[in-house]
Amino acid sequence: MTTGRIAVTGVGITSALGQSADVTFRRLLRGERGFSEVSLFDTAGQRTRVAAEVVGFDARHWEEREGLGPLSHSDALALAAARDAISVSGLPPGRLGVVVGATTGGMLEAEPVLADGAARPTAESARRLISYPMSNTAERLARAFGAEGRVATVSSACSSGAGALIQGALWLQGGEVDVVLAGGTDALCRLTVTGFNALGATDIVACRPFDRERGGLTLGEGAAFLVLEPEASAARRGARVLAWLSGWAEGAEAHHITQPEPTSRMPARLLSEAIARAGLTPADIDYLNAHGTGTSNDAVESAGIRAAFGAQTERLLVSSSKGQLGHTLGAAGAIEAAITVLALDRQWVPPTGGLVEPDVACALNHVMSVGRAARLRAAASSAFGFGGAGAVLVFEEASATRRGPSRREPEVSTSVAITGVATLSGAPDLIGALEPSRSRRFDVQTALVTLAAERALKEAALSPAGVGLVAGAAFGAVERTASFLRIIAEKGIRRAPPAEFPHLLPSSPPGNASIYLGLTGPVLTTSGLDASAELSVLVACDLLSGSIAPAVIAGGVVVDDAFSRDVLGPACAAVAQGRTDAARFFVLEREADARKRRCAILGLVVERTEWPAGAEASRAFAPPRSGERALIVGATPETAAFATRSGWSGARTHSDGSAPSDGLGTGFAVALAALHAGEVDDALVFGRTAARVYAFHLTGAS
Repeated sequence: MTTGRIAVTGVGITSALGQSADVTFRRLLRGERGFSEVSLFDTAGQRTRVAAEVVGFDARHWEEREGLGPLSHSDALALAAARDAISVSGLPPGRLGVVVGATTGGMLEAEPVLADGAARPTAESARRLISYPMSNTAERLARAFGAEGRVATVSSACSSGAGALIQGALWLQGGEVDVVLAGGTDALCRLTVTGFNALGATDIVACRPFDRERGGLTLGEGAAFLVLEPEASAARRGARVLAWLSGWAEGAEAHHITQPEPTSRMPARLLSEAIARAGLTPADIDYLNAHGTGTSNDAVESAGIRAAFGAQTERLLVSSSKGQLGHTLGAAGAIEAAITVLALDRQWVPPTGGLVEPDVACALNHVMSVGRAARLRAAASSAFGFGGAGAVLVFEEASATRRGPSRREPEVSTSVAITGVATLSGAPDLIGALEPSRSRRFDVQTALVTLAAERALKEAALSPAGVGLVAGAAFGAVERTASFLRIIAEKGIRRAPPAEFPHLLPSSPPGNASIYLGLTGPVLTTSGLDASAELSVLVACDLLSGSIAPAVIAGGVVVDDAFSRDVLGPACAAVAQGRTDAARFFVLEREADARKRRCAILGLVVERTEWPAGAEASRAFAPPRSGERALIVGATPETAAFATRSGWSGARTHSDGSAPSDGLGTGFAVALAALHAGEVDDALVFGRTAARVYAFHLTGAS
């Protein structure tokens, strides 16, 4: 465990107002707005053709400059912002971790192929499909900066970027890495522009957050990354601290896929939890960079702010960056966190663009027209998204006095108990097993996640309140997305089915499942190709060790999708998709909590790690208690060195002819079955993709 504060030593932004954090912030303070007509693709027939596009940005330039292979527009935006952050920080060598929040991935480049429906795309379009998975951005950044530590991709709709920062903070808190590059990225694409326009959620002019005349959001694109490192590391190398990341909270409201819960409980809860975790009170927070989309949801958010801050609401400065930068979806939480850090560093608060006359339902202390100089001690940034997923971050100014541990300082758990598991495979009528009135728009993938999570939760005998859900998926709802895009291509923009769009986001399966099951902990999707299930378990362990949730359901889902199997799989060196419709989910909770509940424990995760494929792991595991009663699952020639170095050379190896990773965490299930049956005392489980290797040390419960 790493003690001490988390320093922000670098900030990078690529936005419609500038291709650096400095330029973006200066133009924000002047009240400039980055809206223009979309030039990336044809928007004829859309409700609005205006968006916050990064005009003049050339993804091919970054592709040629970096030599990293095909880059999507999202990848290139991220790379530019990351380079900006690192140039500010002077990033030191060490166990660098990279975590990216996103929703669109390489959708802009993949859309023509998906809409065409051709079984065999051209050589050039197939090459571009390599950048389709959301996980591609994180891997490209890891390669660009020589990351030897943890790498992850998380998606929780519009709170993805903020969630990535929380994930990075948890890695530092747990001593998983030495320094973290964390943020979010998303590019404009036909899918999101058409989807939000079809929903009628866009303003026909530029958006006006909190304004009486607001008419909806304006989409944008961009990326932001922050360099996070422990206080001791920053002091040792003489780095300038821009701010301290002091508190955070993450959760879901389990209400509706697009509409916020009207009582504002969730935003109020997350704001209060994040402030308390930082060891602060509402009286210590001087500025809030609000989510503020320009939709009717602004009133609900405003009520949540008033509930969390009470009498302090009148003095709290509030602004929304979306009135100038647009709603950048998965990047929004990271961009707005970066702006909050810059506000603290420069002691200036940016305004809310487009806000002229605040709605009485949004009665707050708004900053309007141009930026305002202000004495800022601490500030918060909030992000909320489809499915009710939310995240709040709290930062303090660089000169803030270090305090002792807050009353909410988590106790880092060294082991995680697995108390439930459920597997579904090839069921003929999955959706029919759900209540029709609550699952009307579920597809097979969402039904699999929901049913498997429900059954695992039941086996663990847990109440859903506070429980999180992390769903691992290689590619998302490819077939459903392709169908949506084909309707647009064949029948026109105006025939796009509005109710379909929210269910196409990568985070929609766990989001829908959380609503169906009443889960109010962190709800997100992870993307790690064939090892998406293993990655989801790693992320769940991080959330547990950081006391973000009392329990988390984690696992993987694959669907029988011909396009993923025959086109995306080969292009992305992945084999997990296309065998059958299947899901496997595990319930994980802190060992101390599981023993307190006196529930059955199937096994314990006592060690976990990951490293780049082709490299040597930076650490080893403890040896098994007895080589004769130890099992290795998912071993490959590449992982043999790790097993030997960890003292597992005497263990027997499980082999059933299946791939080392199948997207479902099968290796985990095999190891748990052997442990629970008393056949072995220790198990070493490996998961692998072309880019990453994952390893877990499991033991029995006794």
